[in-house]
Amino acid sequence: MKKLLPLILLISTICSAQNIRSYNISVNQGDESQVGELFKEFHGKHKRKSGTITLQRVQFLNDVTHRILLTGNPNNWGWEMQPPESEWQAYRRGNMAYRKSAPGSYTGKSLYWKDGDRSKYNVGRQWFFKVNDRVKFAAAYVKFAKAIEPIIGERLMGIGSLEMGDLKGASHYTVFYGESMNDLELMSDKVRATKAYQEFIKSNGGSEAIVSFSVRDLIRY
Repeated sequence: MKKLLPLILLISTICSAQNIRSYNISVNQGDESQVGELFKEFHGKHKRKSGTITLQRVQFLNDVTHRILLTGNPNNWGWEMQPPESEWQAYRRGNMAYRKSAPGSYTGKSLYWKDGDRSKYNVGRQWFFKVNDRVKFAAAYVKFAKAIEPIIGERLMGIGSLEMGDLKGASHYTVFYGESMNDLELMSDKVRATKAYQEFIKSNGGSEAIVSFSVRDLIRY
């Protein structure tokens, strides 16, 4: 029965998984505010059936300055009311002068998410991993995340599988949010010193870190 517990835990998590679509972009220097205004004007008016859409600032990822992150229930995806095609095309045309597509866009599926105070803790660090054993890694992460909840408080963290995208062989992502870059570094050091983290390293089946970078929520609906 003990051998079945990680599989049962993972299956129960996936059953409520949210879809994720991350579109990386490169914004021309000095045009950040125009991109933000266009984002607010369009996405603030057209509501989604489920989940969220967020404009994020990206750092430490080559050729990427921002990304648009969509989450939602795969059984309830899309707009509440489909925007007129003319408005969608106007939004796209308006952005063309200020930004272009950037490498590293992907789709994924959230396997575990610990929510918290996103208004305060809105700076995140994300890691992409190539894992040796999908079930073992995800189950070990969920156990680790639950064990450190009293330490991290209202900070957010999660794990997901990567489904599509040219991500140099990465199969999973993890993400951890803090109040600032400094808060992230201090809290990460504190977490790494815990017994729960050492047990996670021993029990996750092994992995290879591919890349890590930071994100900051700018506008979220």
